[in-house]
Amino acid sequence: MLLIVSHSIVLHRVLEHYLKKHFPHITYDKVFNDIDAVKILEGSTTYELILSDWDEEFVDGFKLLTMVRENPVTKHIPFVIITEKQDSGSIIKCVNVSVSGFVRKPVDFDVIEQKIKPFFEKVNVTGSEVVKKQVVINSLNIPPCPAIINVLRAELKKQTPALDKIVEYIKKDVALTASIIKLASSPIYGAGKVDTVLRALNILGLDNFANMVLAAVLQNAIKEIGVVTETFWRHSLTSAVLCSFIANKKHPKHAEIAYLAGLFHDCSIPLFLKRFPDYEKYADLALSNSTGGIELEDKHYSTNHSDVSALIVKTWKVEDVIVEAVRYHHSADIGTPRNMGIYQDVRELWAILVLAEHISQYYGYSGAMPINSDEDFFNVYEKAMVELQFDVIDIRDLKEDASMILETISDTF
Repeated sequence: MLLIVSHSIVLHRVLEHYLKKHFPHITYDKVFNDIDAVKILEGSTTYELILSDWDEEFVDGFKLLTMVRENPVTKHIPFVIITEKQDSGSIIKCVNVSVSGFVRKPVDFDVIEQKIKPFFEKVNVTGSEVVKKQVVINSLNIPPCPAIINVLRAELKKQTPALDKIVEYIKKDVALTASIIKLASSPIYGAGKVDTVLRALNILGLDNFANMVLAAVLQNAIKEIGVVTETFWRHSLTSAVLCSFIANKKHPKHAEIAYLAGLFHDCSIPLFLKRFPDYEKYADLALSNSTGGIELEDKHYSTNHSDVSALIVKTWKVEDVIVEAVRYHHSADIGTPRNMGIYQDVRELWAILVLAEHISQYYGYSGAMPINSDEDFFNVYEKAMVELQFDVIDIRDLKEDASMILETISDTF
């Protein structure tokens, strides 16, 4: 997607004519002043290139460039200035604000070929990759959000939730009822022996019960359309428990959503295992805390399990904070969320999740990948550990504390 900013109809026509002839697949928006450009950029994160005039009365390309670079959401977008200015001072001025290209007028097809075409080629390639990625994602059969989750959410929003309605709705699904009773009776939830859905609800309380239902629904939904291995499910539940444990120590406000982040973070792996027979060779790497697997998946499948897991979470209308943390759980740092208002919460939850993965791998709940030392882990995820104010000694201490938690729930697996 391209944004063209100029008050010159002639410039618009030249660029449009060239695009239609040589890059017909590139879509573009055009505006005639920098005020409209700012407004349209505030409402969209889809632009891959900005071309802006600098000489017109209503378009200050340098001012727009500065604003784009100061905004965390748009600062990465390539920005090409088109101008009559030829002095070195103007060029240096733009370079100092990280301009991507500086094109002198007049602009004709020859100038576009020499100066702007390389930027168009990148946009075109990106567009093709997006289409290819979407085709793969569609083939993975993303599960829709089950109706019971919508019922639960609707009741949770009420001042006085109808608990009997929740119980009766769940009891209609025999498989879900069995899964809930099994989970509720496990050491993970500490509810003791549970033989009915109502008893599970009464003992756990509505919020914990809702999380447990989500876990059971996820397991059943993924089983229907994917290959759920024992290793995958053990890793998911362990990560959920560890995320909640770490959150309670460092960021108690995130305890509940941290559990869900741990539960969902790898939820697309069973879909990959079913769709791609050769994905088995990447599965252990995907379950580890390695940063290298995502690039391999993108190369071989045009997408990766982090992005698809985030898509499932988003489809199920789980909080955006969880969506973003899941998206970046194999990254040494996070990108910019579309909603900057949740940026700090995303950083905190992401840090909790990557540390939970490290501990899960250390205790053998993440497949057969070699275990990283605490020092190696810290070096890769230093920004996450700084977010938690943890050093290597803190990580070791937390691992010891976590061992007691994991020993308690080990019978669940």
